[in-house]
Amino acid sequence: MRNNNRGGESLSRAFAASVPVLLGYVTIGFGFGLLAVNTGYPAWFAVLMSIFVYAGAAQYIGIGLFAAGATLPEIALITLIVNLRHAAYGLSMIAPFGVHPRARPYLVFALTDETYALLSSATPGERADGRFLVLVSALNQSYWVAGTALGALAGALIPFRVRGLDFALTAMFIVLAVEQVLRLKKALPFVVAGLSAVAAKALVGDRGTVLVGMLIAAAALFAFQPRGAKGGSHAEPR
Repeated sequence: MRNNNRGGESLSRAFAASVPVLLGYVTIGFGFGLLAVNTGYPAWFAVLMSIFVYAGAAQYIGIGLFAAGATLPEIALITLIVNLRHAAYGLSMIAPFGVHPRARPYLVFALTDETYALLSSATPGERADGRFLVLVSALNQSYWVAGTALGALAGALIPFRVRGLDFALTAMFIVLAVEQVLRLKKALPFVVAGLSAVAAKALVGDRGTVLVGMLIAAAALFAFQPRGAKGGSHAEPR
């Protein structure tokens, strides 16, 4: 009975935490499903892609590359560059994920930008709760898959193309960033990230912006880090 109560409490907290992602993922997933069908792919293809690939922006890019006739090596390279940021996400979540070895494969697979934002800002007690971690990840993916299915169905019924829906992804990133600033009350990382993206864009243009921006941001955050925290093995992760 106690386990059921704990499970229900974890589900309640996970759902409350994931509500901002629910609103965004259903909308953006709808756009992806609509885009995929309008590009000529069947609805089931879009849904399966959201279940087994589940890569957000990379799915939008993938559909465009498929439609443009890009080769598999080109698609793989571009996807690697776009998703390279997840390596940093994964490294920062080694400790909380390592406590739950059975859930770890799915937690790693489902670690999207928005899920990372929620889990990285969760309380220590929430990060120690395997149910909470899995439920947040699974709920977020279910929102994405549901949105994809609805969008694919609409795409099969609407005889014309709808443009501009892919901007919803950028809009949700902005909303999540603002929420994290208000919750953590630490604006510096977000200011550094924004300025790094602008600097990377100016330096390298569209290609390589993500990688160069990450390198600039990492260097800047290291420079701004309090001296007492550098190299401190007992410092609390931020």
